Amino acid sequence: MTRKDKIKQFRTTFFSRGIISYLAVAFIVLFLIAAIFAPILTPYKPNDMNLRNSLATPSIKHLLGCDLHGRDVVTRLLYGARVSLVVSVFSCIIGAIMGMALGLIAGYTNGPLSTLIMRYVDVQLAIPPMLFTITIGILVGHSILGLIFALSFGMLPSYIRLMYGLVLSLKQSDYITALKFANVRTSKIIVRHLLPNAFPTMMVTFTMNLGGTIMLESTLSFLGIGIQQPTATWGSMVADGYQYIFDRPMLAFAPGLCLLLVVLAFNIAGDSLRDAIDPRLRGKL
Repeated sequence: MTRKDKIKQFRTTFFSRGIISYLAVAFIVLFLIAAIFAPILTPYKPNDMNLRNSLATPSIKHLLGCDLHGRDVVTRLLYGARVSLVVSVFSCIIGAIMGMALGLIAGYTNGPLSTLIMRYVDVQLAIPPMLFTITIGILVGHSILGLIFALSFGMLPSYIRLMYGLVLSLKQSDYITALKFANVRTSKIIVRHLLPNAFPTMMVTFTMNLGGTIMLESTLSFLGIGIQQPTATWGSMVADGYQYIFDRPMLAFAPGLCLLLVVLAFNIAGDSLRDAIDPRLRGKL
């Protein structure tokens, strides 16, 4: 099969869900555009206050109205998307790198270090994920860097266990056994053979974790534990807006809808990517 045929087959499988897959990809693209080009898409600043526009209704100047402090809702949605993108991407990258490294070590060595890593995973899994992330978030502070650290630390077990299982399966393969008998260096086996074969599955997990991380970041902001005001986040916008749910429902409904659609889009994209990379994994991740 030529490279062109492989790309065509990948595209066909990825969009096998039809319009749902296209809508998911389209919304992810819109989310990225909104986050990256937020300063260009709106003439306002996210923290500019104008009390004369307090709780203003939607108009030509303010398409979704203004919040209690007279800040433009659309502007804060765009900048909130930027915060969600930065936090989710960096949290997932750090969590994936650390988790994959620890999972590789635990799965390949099968020694005291492997036992120590997996027992740590068992201990962390015994703690409710939300409680664990909240605790870490309180300890490291309310900054973006602190929140990234808390979220990446909280998702370690999922990456470690998945990589551990993949490595245990892969290292029983005949070609890995042959490489060991040929006295190929352990580092070379891991980097050139185990990691590339495990990467597609880990990539699917990474994609699906993006949506969950955005949801968790918004939940922490909603509870007042995440990024603090006046920084615009969707979670804090929902928390501020639900007080006026009957008078100005758009204040809470708009960020909540954005959050719902983004998380749903990333989950659908992750499922589609899983089917395209390895159809045998359909329904197993």
